[in-house]
Amino acid sequence: MGAVNVRSGAMRYFDSRTETLGIDHIRASGALPPAFGAVRIDSEPYWDGGIYSNTPIEAVLDDRPRRDSLIFAVQVWQPAGPEPSSIWQVMARQKDIQYASRTVSHLARQRQIHRLRHIIRELSKHLPQDQLERREVQELTAYGCGTTMHVLHLQAPSIDGENHMKDIDFTSQGVQMRWNAGYADALAAIERRAWLERSDPIEGIVEH
Repeated sequence: MGAVNVRSGAMRYFDSRTETLGIDHIRASGALPPAFGAVRIDSEPYWDGGIYSNTPIEAVLDDRPRRDSLIFAVQVWQPAGPEPSSIWQVMARQKDIQYASRTVSHLARQRQIHRLRHIIRELSKHLPQDQLERREVQELTAYGCGTTMHVLHLQAPSIDGENHMKDIDFTSQGVQMRWNAGYADALAAIERRAWLERSDPIEGIVEH
């Protein structure tokens, strides 16, 4: 889970593989200002990581060891939407653009990186064995890989009555409506099984 350091502005990911996670880590990952105060971990104040990266997909794509993966990317915010006609709609649309745009930019960069890794892997196949055994060549070819990351986008639908406060709407009705919508979308995506379709072997990231 991720949280952003209030003082440095840097994102930090807490991983149970490398450290013991407790209630404060959970609280920090949901400490959305100004409704919730910062939570201190190791004497440092942290806020909800969503204000830095609402869908931190890069944490998964950069994870090691690299392996073929199916990633469910849940997008709560609407990348596209109508032109607002009131101040309340302006505030809601601003949040949509602010939070949704990071996923697009992160994936564009990651697609380039993973494509280059696949290209390095393919190029290394054309090197003679004596070159492949050289240490400096091995260091370079180590950047190559053949893993494929399937990113399945689950876009939360717009719900009647939503406004610019939807990110802090923890009412039972609001939570249940979003839960139902997400559950239905996930079932439909699993039924389609798009990740089983043939894809370009040179592409490291395939979006569905």
